[in-house]
Amino acid sequence: MKKITTAVLTLLLMFVTVQSVFAGVVVIDPGHGGIGTEGCGAIYAPYIEKSLTLSVAQQLKTELTNAGVTVYMTRETDTPLSLEQRVAYAKSVGANLMVSIHFNASGPHDKTGCEVWSSAFGNHAVVGRQLGSQVLGQLTALGLESKGVKVKLGDRGDYYGIIRNSVAQGIPAIIIEHCFIDYPTDRAVLESAGTAGLAHADATAIIGFLSGGTGQALMSGALDVSPVTAASMPVATAGAPAAASSLASNFTPQEWNWLISQWAYTGNAEAIINTKSVAELRQLLDLHAAGKL
Repeated sequence: MKKITTAVLTLLLMFVTVQSVFAGVVVIDPGHGGIGTEGCGAIYAPYIEKSLTLSVAQQLKTELTNAGVTVYMTRETDTPLSLEQRVAYAKSVGANLMVSIHFNASGPHDKTGCEVWSSAFGNHAVVGRQLGSQVLGQLTALGLESKGVKVKLGDRGDYYGIIRNSVAQGIPAIIIEHCFIDYPTDRAVLESAGTAGLAHADATAIIGFLSGGTGQALMSGALDVSPVTAASMPVATAGAPAAASSLASNFTPQEWNWLISQWAYTGNAEAIINTKSVAELRQLLDLHAAGKL
């Protein structure tokens, strides 16, 4: 009886440990879905993006669930969903993290590689950089070329709608562009690894991130991922320009002018830049210099 009790207690402790490590909710968003060009996403025979994303997402969900992560998917079938509907669903199930699954193609069929898109703001950017780096590490191990963790700004904040709408709800989000389905070397990796191999790479990266300090803080609610919207961006105050000017001393005039241009649409560029660290701004400049922003 004592041996049975000990075994049961051990199993219970293992269960509690897994649950505590992976507390919180991950929502997987298989990109596209439904009829028409937008519904299909990228198309390059025999591949259709909407089918690839659903296949990866289903296998990713299984792996994460088996590891003790609570996982939901925005769609389980070939269903059309707006970006707003996807994020509303994530919010409704208490998502701590949104991972949107995608594949790429280019008009001239001459582009290659995997990339991750992230928010440019606050701890949403921190989550994106750390998780994205792990994802790219796993995908490059399959033979794909990494194009980096990227950010892109639009006239309302983050350019990509799934990211912009997610961070507006306080949910960090990334977009994983696994490969270019119309480029021979990428397609060869896809055919070799299959969607199961890509899903396993994603799962390994996500579990690795969730096991780390930032991941645990995010999932437990200890990490500040306050909603980010255009309306919530800092408003210029009398002291902000002077403080920002001091920050400018860390950059060349050309670098500073480029940084200012990235938030010019807000009307409060210097006030917003003043809320960021030199390291954050330097990363944006590095991405720009590398042609990734």
